[in-house]
Amino acid sequence: MLTKRFLVTVLLLAATAMSAMAGDLMQLVPENTAFLLNLNLSKMFSTEAIKKQIDEGMAKQSPDQKKAYDEFITKTGIDPFKHLKSVVVFAAAKTDAKSEKQDAGVLIDGTFEVAKILESIKSDKKAAEDVTIEKFEGFDAVKGKKDADGMGVFLDNSTAVLGTLPAIKTVVDVKNAKAKNLSANAALGGLLKKVDTGATLWGVGIIPQTLKDQAKANPQAAPLAAVNSLFFSFNYDADLTFNFTGEVDKKENMDQVMTALNGFLAMIKMLAGQTPEAAEILNLIKVEAVDTAAKITLNVPKAKLDEVKKKIEERMKAAPAPAAEEKAPAAPAGN
Repeated sequence: MLTKRFLVTVLLLAATAMSAMAGDLMQLVPENTAFLLNLNLSKMFSTEAIKKQIDEGMAKQSPDQKKAYDEFITKTGIDPFKHLKSVVVFAAAKTDAKSEKQDAGVLIDGTFEVAKILESIKSDKKAAEDVTIEKFEGFDAVKGKKDADGMGVFLDNSTAVLGTLPAIKTVVDVKNAKAKNLSANAALGGLLKKVDTGATLWGVGIIPQTLKDQAKANPQAAPLAAVNSLFFSFNYDADLTFNFTGEVDKKENMDQVMTALNGFLAMIKMLAGQTPEAAEILNLIKVEAVDTAAKITLNVPKAKLDEVKKKIEERMKAAPAPAAEEKAPAAPAGN
């Protein structure tokens, strides 16, 4: 009995630790974030179908490719498929539609041998031409020699952030308790309660006014200016599932929004018409209106995915082989 209790306690502690670890990146996302995308790499790499594709790809590497990959791991101490756990992309809303700049960054949860990584960059002559290694507010940083190239900063041995200088500065301020994180953003916080944060890929976003104004200028997209926010999730375990919800400002605009969404879906289906397998998948998409929410869902069972994959393989095998190049006729012998 004691052994069972001990085992249950260990499992509960491990689960709690994993949950805390998964939330660490979210604690660093700045308050002014308008769009957030989360990719659970650990879950993705452990998915049977994706793991199989990775293994097959690695097995097809040429000797030179395998050597280069092994050297990368040796020099940096990073095996992407083992040491990278999750990625969070965040962006602040554009305040000026004409501006090409947007404060955005990427937070990475992994296992980093920082000293080893920095040394590998220093020893790379080509890298030395493009970046410098310096300190940014006390943290190790890799900075592009051009401001437009951005910067990468190691916050510790398990967290890195890449992006524009203002975005990184805000993340560092959040870490040092000089700025507020996403928990102070009521609008995005409300969306986080609705989205499936356990999905392989998920995202939430507040549609900025600048984007709404751009939509209004396009007759086909104009109805979508009524969408205030969105959230979505994607899972690919045995089955493939995708769920998207756009929250509309008021019920009176729902008909126009649904008409626009169905129009875009019809256009995509038409473009995919030459690939029957893609059309089969697209025909499974459902669009529905629920109060002031426009919902798009796609559920593809594993059996259907296997069927489509088999059809693609058979079609490729049946395709005629490329015609061999005809040999040029020999020049007539001179007299």
